[in-house]
Amino acid sequence: MIDESLLPHTVDVEHPGSRTDRYGNKVDDWSASTHAEVAAWLQQNTGGEDTDQRAAQIGEWLMLCNPCDTSGRALTVHGADRVHWQGLDFEVIGPPGPAYTPTDLHHYEIRLKSVEG
Repeated sequence: MIDESLLPHTVDVEHPGSRTDRYGNKVDDWSASTHAEVAAWLQQNTGGEDTDQRAAQIGEWLMLCNPCDTSGRALTVHGADRVHWQGLDFEVIGPPGPAYTPTDLHHYEIRLKSVEG
């Protein structure tokens, strides 16, 4: 695991609940989401503007965190999750990348995307 002193940011990882829609399909339900507080390192990797018919700011970020939340419970992150930090809202891009030592899971590397505007 990464030493907590190297993970200066506290982020909120939000995982959607689920419900069955009127057709019998299981769909995400953000009104029944669960949250986990996580110590992390965040850095912006790319940034750009989408000026084709709108003024949008788009950024791709990298989040490094331990495989447990701040209370010590195992952390589960999926591609459908959201991350909230300092007023910014991110979408998780794909599954988190686990990084291993020769014997154990060491940390997660999670790609995030933010879109504003």
